[in-house]
Amino acid sequence: MSNWVEKIIPLGFLIFLGTVSLGAETIRLRVTAEQANIREKPDITSAILLQVQEGSLLEAERKEGEWYAVRVEQEGGVFVAGYVHESLVSVLEPPKPQEKAVPVLEKPAPEKPVQEKPEKIKKPQIIRPAPAVPPPQPEPRREHFSLCFWWGARYAQVGDLNAGADGLASYYAATLGAAAAGSVKALRLGYVAGGELRLPLGSGFYFAAGAEYYSNEASSTVSFGSAATQKFLTTPGVQALPVSLSILFFPVRFLNMRAGLEYSFVRCSYLYRLEKSDFWQKWKGQATSGNLGYHFGIGIDWRIFSHVSLVTDALYRRSTIKGFEGDGIYQESAGAEANIKGKLYFFQQATTGDQSVPLVFLREKAPTEPGVSDVREAELDLTGLSLRAGLKITF
Repeated sequence: MSNWVEKIIPLGFLIFLGTVSLGAETIRLRVTAEQANIREKPDITSAILLQVQEGSLLEAERKEGEWYAVRVEQEGGVFVAGYVHESLVSVLEPPKPQEKAVPVLEKPAPEKPVQEKPEKIKKPQIIRPAPAVPPPQPEPRREHFSLCFWWGARYAQVGDLNAGADGLASYYAATLGAAAAGSVKALRLGYVAGGELRLPLGSGFYFAAGAEYYSNEASSTVSFGSAATQKFLTTPGVQALPVSLSILFFPVRFLNMRAGLEYSFVRCSYLYRLEKSDFWQKWKGQATSGNLGYHFGIGIDWRIFSHVSLVTDALYRRSTIKGFEGDGIYQESAGAEANIKGKLYFFQQATTGDQSVPLVFLREKAPTEPGVSDVREAELDLTGLSLRAGLKITF
């Protein structure tokens, strides 16, 4: 019996020494906070691997700054390695060599200079895919300026020039005492062609400067008598060059409204020719003038390519011109000829009975012959409508 005891005592002593030496290699810790976070790295912002409750015992392999490197055993014998902050645990010191190892009955008071607030375990969130966002559209190219080119038609009153041609046909019918066959065509509808420069002002407004060419001419033949041996031929004509400044407003992208001023440089002309069986006489003249008018209207701007648009508009135009000056010529088959330089006059010429007809002629001075009345300078009335269509090129 004594021999067995002698063998057991040294073996137990060796086990005791081994236990003491093993404890020296690890640091025993007790969790003093309500919950202690075991983090992936020694950093307060590092991911939390797990949480352990107050009173749990941990073993640390080493200390890195304010953090202990610990290994925590989970169910199934799996160890999780991580870091715990020193403010959440207290160190269980091993007994000194000269003292007996007795169980620790009281929990040592840990020093808690800074405690990390325990974080609650958040419930997993269901991550839903973000709604599909369409790719960003390229910003529209900024428009610097644009050029428009158009063609169209213009309706105008014309006024005195029409009245003078028709009045002279009536004068010959009265003086010749023969019924007139046919009528004088009035100047009404002519064509226009032009262009315009547009500059953007912002907020749908544009400034436009343009010019166009307007031309209108009508030839007529009136016969007198049943034999039609006497004829009257007339060809009044108008050419104008309106230069305009306008403001355009686009309430929507394709629709615009405009208003502006235009100055018209105008030239009017006439040709009167009376033919009899063996005699003819002719008056021919042209005169120029100009005046300021205005216009307003509505248009459509329809893009057909990236830099090309179809443009159309309808304008009401108000313009009355007088003060025409020019030169003319009178000729007849007998060889007589006379050059005339002066102003274009409108007047009433008496015929047979109490009737009178309007006439328009170039005269060096206002006519004062017998039978003449209501003398004034002739006026050309270009008031009317125009319709235009063309292309716009954007730069």
